[in-house]
Amino acid sequence: MALQSRITQGRKFDQVRTGAAEIFLRDGFSGASVDDIARSARVSKATLYSYFPDKRLMFREVLRSTLDNAFQQLPFDPDQAGPAPEALAQVVADMSQWLLTEPRLHLHRVIIAEAARFPEDALTYDRTLNERIVAPLAQLIDSWIAGGEIRAHDTTMSARQLVGLLIGQLQHRALLDTTDPTLEEIQQTAGATASLFLAAYR
Repeated sequence: MALQSRITQGRKFDQVRTGAAEIFLRDGFSGASVDDIARSARVSKATLYSYFPDKRLMFREVLRSTLDNAFQQLPFDPDQAGPAPEALAQVVADMSQWLLTEPRLHLHRVIIAEAARFPEDALTYDRTLNERIVAPLAQLIDSWIAGGEIRAHDTTMSARQLVGLLIGQLQHRALLDTTDPTLEEIQQTAGATASLFLAAYR
């Protein structure tokens, strides 16, 4: 996202961006009003426009900064010790909790909702997911293959399948349902997902 050259940095930039993120992640691009954003950021609309000349630019900067923040830390231990079945169960449980915490949950919803309008940002989201989550997970699976615990296969594909299963079972439900999954339900889903993976690749 080549946005920085068009954005004015200043004393209240972070304050404006934080306020914009609160509204955009709650209401999406179309549902967010400049009045609501200015109110959330506690600035005037004139100040808002002094940093971001248009709403699209503001939205894309919010996506960029939120994405960086959301994927800053790996959700599992890449050096997870122990036999593959137990280690995988812990990795999947950690990823499950991570996927359901903010800002990842609402970021996922906004990316899906606005993918047609902002295709470049949707691709950036997918690429970031692959680089920061799928690739480290594939490396961990490779280590289990090297240890003879998992049969050799395309680990990039299987890691993406594993992440996709969790997104489909947990994130989508959390976004569509009015109630959050309980800890017991999350653990059951994580265990079943790990078992399914092992049944396919051991």
